[in-house]
Amino acid sequence: MQLIKFLISVSWQRIVAIIAAGLVCGAANTYLLILIRSVVSPEPQPPDMLTRFAVTGVVVLASGVLSQVLLIRLAQEAIFQLRADLSSGVVSAPLEQLERLGTHRLIATLTEDVRSLSQAVTAIPSICVDVTTIIGCFVFLAAVSGPIFAITVAGTLVSIACVEMFLKRVRKIYHEARENEDVLLRSFQAVTLGIKELKLHRGRRRDFMDRHLLGTAGTLRAQNVEAGSKFSVAQGLGQTFQLLTMALILFVLAAAMHVPQETMVAYVLITTFLSMPMQNFMHRIPDLLRGDVALKKIRGMNLSMTSGPNEDLLPYTERPAAGEARLELANVSYSYEMHTPPPPPPGPGGPGPKGPHPMGPPPDDGSGFALGPIDLTFEPGQITFIVGGNGSGKSTLAKLITGLYVPRTGSLVLDDEMIDQSNVEWYRQNTSAIFTDFHLFEDYLGFDRTGIDDEVRHYLEELQIAHKVTVKDGQLSTIALSQGQRKRLALLTALLEDRQIYLFDEWAADQEPRFREVFYKEILVNLRNRGKTVIVITHDDRYFDCADQLVKLEYGQVAEVTYPAKSLQVA
Repeated sequence: MQLIKFLISVSWQRIVAIIAAGLVCGAANTYLLILIRSVVSPEPQPPDMLTRFAVTGVVVLASGVLSQVLLIRLAQEAIFQLRADLSSGVVSAPLEQLERLGTHRLIATLTEDVRSLSQAVTAIPSICVDVTTIIGCFVFLAAVSGPIFAITVAGTLVSIACVEMFLKRVRKIYHEARENEDVLLRSFQAVTLGIKELKLHRGRRRDFMDRHLLGTAGTLRAQNVEAGSKFSVAQGLGQTFQLLTMALILFVLAAAMHVPQETMVAYVLITTFLSMPMQNFMHRIPDLLRGDVALKKIRGMNLSMTSGPNEDLLPYTERPAAGEARLELANVSYSYEMHTPPPPPPGPGGPGPKGPHPMGPPPDDGSGFALGPIDLTFEPGQITFIVGGNGSGKSTLAKLITGLYVPRTGSLVLDDEMIDQSNVEWYRQNTSAIFTDFHLFEDYLGFDRTGIDDEVRHYLEELQIAHKVTVKDGQLSTIALSQGQRKRLALLTALLEDRQIYLFDEWAADQEPRFREVFYKEILVNLRNRGKTVIVITHDDRYFDCADQLVKLEYGQVAEVTYPAKSLQVA
C-alpha cells in the first residue's frame, strides 16, 4: 500500500511509536477477552479479577487514544507536507509546463486528490487499532483451539481472496473515475467562464449540458455506483464465507471432534468480539483505495512539474535594479512543443551538455507554433508598440521579454548583461507586466514599506477609481469591479512596483474612450519621461503616433519596424 510507504517517508520514528502503541492496545484487547472468558466460565474466579479488568480497560483506552493521537498528528503532518510540496511545485515549475498541464488538472489535484488522500490518511488510525485487535484475537484463538484457529484462518483467507478479485476491478474503476473528475472540473470551468455564451445560444447550451457536463457527470456517477456495488458484493461474499466457516465449526467440527463446551463458548466470544473491528476495517477499504489513486495522481502531477527545471532553485543575489533598462533580443526564437524532453543527466565531469541558450534545454523536433528568430532592441525612455493579428506571436514575445519563457535559441541582454539561469530571477524583478489574463490580489503583498496606504490612495485618485475602492492596512475594500476598473487596479500595482521595464498586453482594450486617451497620452508618456522602458501590445491604431518604435509581427516573425514619433517630428 503506497499510503503506508508515504507515511513512513514522512516520519518512520512516529510509525514505530504508533506500531508499539497499537501492539499494546491489541495485546490489552486480547487480555481483556481472556478476562471476559474467565468471568463467564464456571471455574472459580481470582479475587483480583475486577482490578485486572479495570487496569486492562485503562491500558486499552490509553494505548488506543495514544496510537490514534500519534497517527492523527502524523497524518496531518503528511497532508500539510503534501500540500506544501504541491504548492511549491506549482510556483517553481516553468510557466509553459503549467500551461500544458492545464488549470483544471492543477485544481483537481490541489483539491479533490488532497481531500481523498486526507480522508484515507484520517482512516488509518482506526484501521491500525482494528488490525491489532484482530491479530490479538487470532492469537488468543490459536491458544484456545488449534483446529478451530486453522479453519477460521483458512475461511478468512478464502474470504480475502474473493474480496481481492473484486477489488482489482474496483481499483481500475476508481482510476477511470479519477480521470473523469479532471474532465468534469474542466466542464465546470467552462460553464462558469462561458455562461453568457451558453445563455445566448439554446442549442449550444443543450449540447454542452448533454455531451459534456451532464454526460461526464453521468459517467462518473455510473462508475462510482459500479465501484460501490462491486465492493458491496465483495463484502457480502466475504461475510458469506465467514458465516460458512462459523457454521462448519459450530455444527460439524464441534460434533466430530467433541470440542468442549468451554472452548466453543470462547470461540463464540472471540468471533463476536471480532465482528466490530472486522466491519470497521471493511468499511474503510473504499477510502483507502481512493486515497491510493489520489496519491498516484499527486505523484504523477509532481513528476510532471519537476521534470523540467526547478525555478525555485534559481540563484538570486540581492542587488539594485537596473539603472537604465536597455533590453536587447538577439536571434531569439521560441516554439511550443507537444512534449518537452527532460534535460540530459549530468556527466562525470559536471553538468550535462548545454543547449543553444544558457537558460534552457535545446529545442526538440516537435510540432507547434514557432516565434522568431527575432532581433529587437528596447531603449529606456522609449515607448514601443507591438502590433499584429491574432496568433502572430505577441503574447509569446511578451512572456519572453518578461523572462517567463526561456528562449529556445538566442539571448536576452539587459544593459550588456546576458540573462541566463544565474540572473533570470533578478531580471524578472526589473519588469512589471499586465497580461490579458492578469490576476488581482486583494492585499498588497510584498510591499513592506511604510505609507503604502497613502501611495495607493494617490494612485486611486489618479486612475479615477477612488469613488469605487478604498484601502486600509494594505488591503483593498473590493476587487468586484468591471474588467476595465480591475485593469486600473492592476496598473496601480504596477505603478507601485516602480520597475524599469513596463509591459502592457492589450491593457486599454476594456477602457472607456476618455480614459484610453489618459493611458496613451499621459500615463505612458509619464513613464517614458521617467526613463522607463515601455512596451505596449495594442490594436489601437488611433494612437500609433504615440509610439517611438512600432513593431509589427506576422506569423511569428518581425514583419516591419517603424518609428512613428520620429516620422511625425520630421513631418
